[in-house]
Amino acid sequence: MIIKNTCPRDCYDTCSILTTVEDGKAVKLQGNPKHPITQGLLCWKIKNALKFVYSPERVLYPLKRVGPKGRGKFQRISWDDAYEEIADRFRKIIDKSGPESVLPFHYFGHMGLLTAHASQRIFNALGAGKCSPTVCSLAGRTALKYVYGSYWGIDPEEMPNAKLIIFWGLNGPWSNLHGYNIAREAIKRGAKFYLIDPVKTANLGKHLSIRPNTDGALALGLANYLISNDLYDKESVRQYAYGFEQFVEITKSFTLDRVAEITRLPKEDIVQLARDLIERKPNFIHVGFGVQKHLYGGEAVRAIALLPVLVGSLRVHYSNTDRDVNLDFVQGAQFSGRPRKLYNMALLGKILEEGSVKGLFVFNTNPVINLPNQDLVKKGLSKEDVFMVVHDLFLNDTCDYADIVLPATSFLESFDAHVCYYHNYMSINERAIMPVDEARPNYRMFKGLARAMGLNAEELYPQEEELLREFMAGSAAIDFSLEDLRREGFLKMAVKPQDRFPTPSGKVEFYSRLAEKDGLPPLPGYCEDDSGGYPFQLITANEMHITRSQFHNVWKDEVEAGVLLNENDAMVKGINGGDRVRLRNGLGEIVMSVKLSSNVSPGVVLAYGGIWVKLTGGKGVNALIPDHVQAFGGNAAYNSTYVDIERF
Repeated sequence: MIIKNTCPRDCYDTCSILTTVEDGKAVKLQGNPKHPITQGLLCWKIKNALKFVYSPERVLYPLKRVGPKGRGKFQRISWDDAYEEIADRFRKIIDKSGPESVLPFHYFGHMGLLTAHASQRIFNALGAGKCSPTVCSLAGRTALKYVYGSYWGIDPEEMPNAKLIIFWGLNGPWSNLHGYNIAREAIKRGAKFYLIDPVKTANLGKHLSIRPNTDGALALGLANYLISNDLYDKESVRQYAYGFEQFVEITKSFTLDRVAEITRLPKEDIVQLARDLIERKPNFIHVGFGVQKHLYGGEAVRAIALLPVLVGSLRVHYSNTDRDVNLDFVQGAQFSGRPRKLYNMALLGKILEEGSVKGLFVFNTNPVINLPNQDLVKKGLSKEDVFMVVHDLFLNDTCDYADIVLPATSFLESFDAHVCYYHNYMSINERAIMPVDEARPNYRMFKGLARAMGLNAEELYPQEEELLREFMAGSAAIDFSLEDLRREGFLKMAVKPQDRFPTPSGKVEFYSRLAEKDGLPPLPGYCEDDSGGYPFQLITANEMHITRSQFHNVWKDEVEAGVLLNENDAMVKGINGGDRVRLRNGLGEIVMSVKLSSNVSPGVVLAYGGIWVKLTGGKGVNALIPDHVQAFGGNAAYNSTYVDIERF
């Protein structure tokens, strides 16, 4: 029997999967060849995901902590006992400190409508606190709203026709495999390709090894070159640009010499890129999330997003989540009696230190491993007056600090539907196999908790199909039924027009009145990070075998937990490949093995995030990352981290 599934990971591609099931057991996963974007190809992680689904390390039943927090010692309890304890503790916290002192802490470890979004219904009904999603892409989305009034981008199905493709801060082979493959095919038909990144991640076209966090300066320098040499598209600017004259004045200081010095790129490469932008059309600029993960990342994305109008295009691609679908309904905004208190999730350590949150319900994320200022997060979770529940498949590092751990299902064990943030296809995920032992999907688990809390569980969590039908009927982008979706496996939603800009001016705002209203500079600029006197800039990235922190425990033998260093920097520091090295800054120090690589820019240290500390010993790289946040959306600034490195 073949079952239609969808990969739920926090990845651009949202692959369509065909699962072979024999005698109630999933025996094979393969890509659906009919899908226009994923085209039958699965990444290594999902192709081998049955090892994850059937891992003997799965949490099989509810657990209750015994002993001190952080030890990871538990005893088995029943679901009824777990619900009773959670409901009792949350009621007491709410009675004493208010509903906002209970915080659902979650992100997108699973991106299903039912699993990720419908989980908010119980917390809306309770009036609990709410996480601001600041650990990934919010700064860039905020910046694009200032420029375009929205953050929908180019349809990736336009890429095959592009004459110029730029991956700007995007690791295509690891993070956007199918977009990378589309780019390869476009190159065969004559497209020119650029990778702009401090780390060489693609063996295509021209690599511009930019100094980290200087992307905004490069964008403003490109704009200055095009304008000062009278190469820009005047008709495009006349029709679509607002505030162009003020923007021109800003760009004048970004001369070719200055930008080359800031970015450490050859002047001739900057000139060639500028000329390719105006001469090779249509173009496709995919701005990766890495560009905006520093203190001035939102400014960088804003500057880059203005380039298309200068050369006769309209938008970059960043994310296509800003579409006409009724997520408020799925999340249960209608059940919220008042605005919920918003907490910046990147500041969890400080929030717990301050003491305003007394109850945490963690799902779809692993904060101990993924958040900055790791030691402060651990300290906060160790507090005995913080009651924490974790719903997960495995006993990860966060579970070690939990009071109650609940067993979650894999994507093959639950029904769901997905709206992708890269392409424009909605897809179905049918349940392929029965849940393992006592594992429960988020939707069913929260329905049981709602019942235990004395809420109207049937209203909050109706039958899954009923909720999806109502969501689809209320979403302007969806003109097909749930039955259509289940039959086909995936269907395309309406694509928003590229030339509609819901800004105050109705145009692309070079001078942003929205930013000005929010107390930010109305014109883009460039600011240098303060290195604090440390000589190396630390960049974190996912290791190729894991997604955030998922899969590390299952494929720990394949995962390479270490740090990459430029060969010339290693020579100066007297470091050899395979050495143990100490990375240190004001937050502390960690010890890792080093690998030398010419793909890493000089002055850069790259360390893999998502590594389970409990499997590797010591501390993770996030122990060195400060929890300072930027002005654009309060987004975390992972890549504004500086260290020194020396042999251990």
